[in-house]
Amino acid sequence: MKPEYTDITSRIFGEPKWYDQNGTPRYGKFKPELSSDIYADTVVLLLIACQACDTQFKVEMHNSWLKESVVPRNLHYGDPPMHCCSGGGATMNCEDLEVLEVWHKSRGSREWQRIPEQEGPINISQED
Repeated sequence: MKPEYTDITSRIFGEPKWYDQNGTPRYGKFKPELSSDIYADTVVLLLIACQACDTQFKVEMHNSWLKESVVPRNLHYGDPPMHCCSGGGATMNCEDLEVLEVWHKSRGSREWQRIPEQEGPINISQED
């Protein structure tokens, strides 16, 4: 279950545009350099849905959780960001739908490069 960020959401009009890996609401345009890990060299933006209510979210994951061998289309975000859901969705898992953006930078570099060939629908039959 992700934390509730009413101290942020109650002060800002409108819905978040995306959420970081911790479920923190973000209101600006997604950029890989806005990852919650300043040392990340791989950042992915995913489209997920709540299992209970089907509400969709754009969420970020970064390489603190990603291993070099992980294929972005096999990722799993886990619990969706906290939201109002009569079906208890904030305590459920999510449905991983699509890899929207994949970004990488070389160690020591400040330049992010997008890797569109790793983007696309999430593989439904994931092998562990």
